[in-house]
Amino acid sequence: MHKFNGKKAIMLFGDILILYMSLFLMFLIRGYSMATAWDNHKFPFFLVYVLWILVFYSAGMYDWEHFPPTRRYYTLRLVTKTMAVNVLIAIMLFYLIPSFSITPRTNLLIDAIFASALIWFWRNNFIKRASLRSKIKVLFFGKTPETENFANYLAEKTMLGYSVELVADHIKFGDIKTFIKERKIDIVVVSKDISQNIELVRMFYEVLPLGVTITNFPDFYESITGKIPTSLINETWFLENLAELNNRPYEQAKRVLDIAAAILLSISAALLFPIIALLIKLESRGSIFYTQKRVGKNGKVFEFIKFRSMIEGADSIDGAKGTGEDERHTRIGKILRKSYLDELPQIINIFRGEMSFVGPRPERPEFVELLREHVQFYETRLLVRPGITGWAQIRMANDASVEDAPEKLQYDLYYVKNRSLLMDLGIMLKTAAILVRREGR
Repeated sequence: MHKFNGKKAIMLFGDILILYMSLFLMFLIRGYSMATAWDNHKFPFFLVYVLWILVFYSAGMYDWEHFPPTRRYYTLRLVTKTMAVNVLIAIMLFYLIPSFSITPRTNLLIDAIFASALIWFWRNNFIKRASLRSKIKVLFFGKTPETENFANYLAEKTMLGYSVELVADHIKFGDIKTFIKERKIDIVVVSKDISQNIELVRMFYEVLPLGVTITNFPDFYESITGKIPTSLINETWFLENLAELNNRPYEQAKRVLDIAAAILLSISAALLFPIIALLIKLESRGSIFYTQKRVGKNGKVFEFIKFRSMIEGADSIDGAKGTGEDERHTRIGKILRKSYLDELPQIINIFRGEMSFVGPRPERPEFVELLREHVQFYETRLLVRPGITGWAQIRMANDASVEDAPEKLQYDLYYVKNRSLLMDLGIMLKTAAILVRREGR
């Protein structure tokens, strides 16, 4: 079921080999003594390569579905842009740590050229070969609109590595056992109500010796999409999967990290605050900050703080409500929104304990009430502290409309179920990369 995760691990291992291969090729080009050069370069470049791998991850270079074989130019552009960022990071690191007794400019340039070419070659050839290999064969047992739609999704996303052999409703035991053996089925995905049918449970138990994996549809769907299929779960699902929601060690560690990160961000933000405040005041009258009531953890309402990007009293003036151009925005406000600097005051919300850096995005009370009526289980996203960024924000192109709320909830529930410090770190890294490459909101 996790074949594409294995591919990511192979890609990572290949990248590590390539980075060190590039380093030794640089030694050869420069005519260095291998032993001496290795002693001088091993620790500085170890730090550099750790940062580079993190940038690779942030830029989506391990998101397998982004690399279909027909998009080679996409791969070339992504590798080129990512390596350009990596070189800048390495230059900053070398000059911030003058004790590194190496000549970074020439060595780094040669190393980066080799690494870029080899990583691009590695990605293209591995992807091409992997796409030609046999795929994981899937049998869906239980024909529903959800299973049929998801089967079509897997057929379109060929790089995920699955081949849907059949979406069946009712098959006799002898027929299904024969089908599994003849077609060499790897995974049987069963509908959620199979546990209520003793005959079916016994039937699938007897095919386990064939080496087939039996899983239920919600778990299979979740493992591939990073979403929870809300149309196929009920209250029992929440009792089974969210029983350890209040994980005290995790909550305490996350709170410590939130405070530490907020303090570090406040140091740099303190330099920008007076400048931004002055520019807002010079262009239009009114408060520097814009506050709005939002719903936080357990439904508690708090004051959400941002830099004001609109004219005073904009809420009472008709205008665009989405993410497009809005004549109510001031000139400095448009710049703040496109650069996301208007979000900086939310550090205050973090210090107050109302928000975290990572969590479901907080919504207005009236919006929450509306969605509670129209989106099943919507209130469950209020079980955790809201965040400045979140799983839905890095997975969805747009998450601001009412129409997007059901899908956004699927991502939010996935985060609530699977959240961890490692997942939070990954979301923050992905968010940083998204902010760099987006043109604005």
